[in-house]
Amino acid sequence: MIDKYLDAGDLYLMEEQGETICVAVVVRLSDTECELKNLAVAESHQHQGNATAMMLYLFYMYQLLYETMYVGTSEKGVSFYQQLGFQYDRTLAGFFTQHYPEPVYEDGVLCEDMICLKKDLTVAGHSCGGSENR
Repeated sequence: MIDKYLDAGDLYLMEEQGETICVAVVVRLSDTECELKNLAVAESHQHQGNATAMMLYLFYMYQLLYETMYVGTSEKGVSFYQQLGFQYDRTLAGFFTQHYPEPVYEDGVLCEDMICLKKDLTVAGHSCGGSENR
């Protein structure tokens, strides 16, 4: 799936001493909308605020370009994005089981449905309520 959108998006890397610790890909959907297609943190650097720092940077980068940012995530990722101001938009039933050749697991749980969230980037002050990482 990543190969389908990587060339169409902007890739961001967070590095520490030459090691990539966090990556994100954002794709333009329209003149007013973009989508976070991927956010990943190296296992050894999770739960240290890296995903939150990356998201705050992305809000800063895209707030003057777009009005809305979308993200699709598994059930486990919803609370992380909600802490960053994303709100529920819709559910794509069976997305992970239908679009990936092999089962996708997160913390030992099979991912089936994709939960789609959106964030208004025009709201001033992109702060978050926690430092949980995904």
